[in-house]
Amino acid sequence: MDKKKYVVAIDVGTSEVVIAVGSIADSGTVNIETIVSEPCEGMQAGLVDNSQMVTESLRRARARAEQQAGIVITDADVTISGKFVRCAHYTDHVFVEDKEACISQRDVNALCERMRSVKSADGEVIMDYYPVTYKGTSGVEMKNPVGCYSPQLSSTYNFILCEHTAKDRLLRVFMGAGIKIRNLYAGAAVIGESVINSDEKEEGVAVVDIGSGVTDVAVYYGGVLRYIATIPMGGAVVNSDIRAYAGTIPAKTVETLKRRYGSAMVELTPDEKIEIHSGSRAIKPIQRLNLATVIEARMSEIAEYVWSEIRESGYAKKLAAGIVLTGGGAALDHIADLFQKITSQEVRVSCAEMGVATEALDKVSSPNLTMAISLLLSGAKEGACPVRELQSPAPIKNEVKPAPEVKVVEPTPSVQTPVSEPETEKDNDNWDDEIEDEEDDDVTPKSRGIWSWFKNKIDGAFNPDEGLDNGDDEEY
Repeated sequence: MDKKKYVVAIDVGTSEVVIAVGSIADSGTVNIETIVSEPCEGMQAGLVDNSQMVTESLRRARARAEQQAGIVITDADVTISGKFVRCAHYTDHVFVEDKEACISQRDVNALCERMRSVKSADGEVIMDYYPVTYKGTSGVEMKNPVGCYSPQLSSTYNFILCEHTAKDRLLRVFMGAGIKIRNLYAGAAVIGESVINSDEKEEGVAVVDIGSGVTDVAVYYGGVLRYIATIPMGGAVVNSDIRAYAGTIPAKTVETLKRRYGSAMVELTPDEKIEIHSGSRAIKPIQRLNLATVIEARMSEIAEYVWSEIRESGYAKKLAAGIVLTGGGAALDHIADLFQKITSQEVRVSCAEMGVATEALDKVSSPNLTMAISLLLSGAKEGACPVRELQSPAPIKNEVKPAPEVKVVEPTPSVQTPVSEPETEKDNDNWDDEIEDEEDDDVTPKSRGIWSWFKNKIDGAFNPDEGLDNGDDEEY
């Protein structure tokens, strides 16, 4: 097996499972070895609703990824998203040990240790925690407190929390598929890795991933992830609205219709009629403006929820780099225009582009792959995943098997055959005497018949006139 450092990322979404396999280059970028997606049922707004169905989808995606990458996937980094994932801030402080109030790394470590003892609420588990801000007694924020002067050091940490039930259900799925979860990330906490750079994180930016079942929101400022939230709505509800309006359109046709002719703003949509087909059969014509009206109504609702979460973070007025849209729902025409209209922010649509090798960019040019690629980059920071080389099945040889040995077993009498020392020839009459002597013994009819058969054969083989030497009969 080659010396590539492989990293595996698995995004289990509401409508599909995406597996991305990459290799870490010496430059630190990630080469995309393969990326596959498999339709998934059994998920409801990011929560596993049927573990058997999700496990089967994961197994199929894994088999395809292994064949294409030539490795056996045993460990992977995984995301989880839903209303059951949230963040919470907690602030604590320590007194500086130095007599001159110079903050040292030991003071920072002591504060981190205090945060380690924070307990989550009942029914939740802490997925991650990290410092957001450091402050001294003056209340001025310190980016790097070591070396600063203050008799007291306080810090606000951001805790990423997830409900036990949601996490345990996802773990069951991966156990059923034979994959160990190396790291479990909140989707909103990693989505920005492949679509925004460090300068944008510093200036202030919100990343919005519009998936099928959920919409993740992440807010960065000062180079740190300050806030995450998940809205339990996505592209799937738009599809439901279209079916409710059109009535007879098959579910698979709705997604194609939305992507090809859908628009998030009615005023930017041409007035024309669309003929809907299912295979070669024409179903019904609809007005494109009516389709846009249905889509805009639902997407406006999602955009309002997103803007509400951004305002809740407290950084709505600090987004110098605006809002970045990604995910499958961001592929709609004029979606950026709609968000800009509602939020009054600069909005753009982006696919994975940061940290990916240039020659692999064409493989990740779809917004619905952004989550998997962002997760891949996050996993690469942790190092390579353990993988094994995929062994090709041994060729079947057309060997000619030798014919089975056939053994001829001659019938054996039930009476023990005497052994003579030395063996002597017997007269025909002597055979009769021996048979007569045996009549009194416990000899079965079958045994007597065998002896008679031997006698008849011998009688026919010799001429009675030639005769044999008449020796004394042997005693048995």
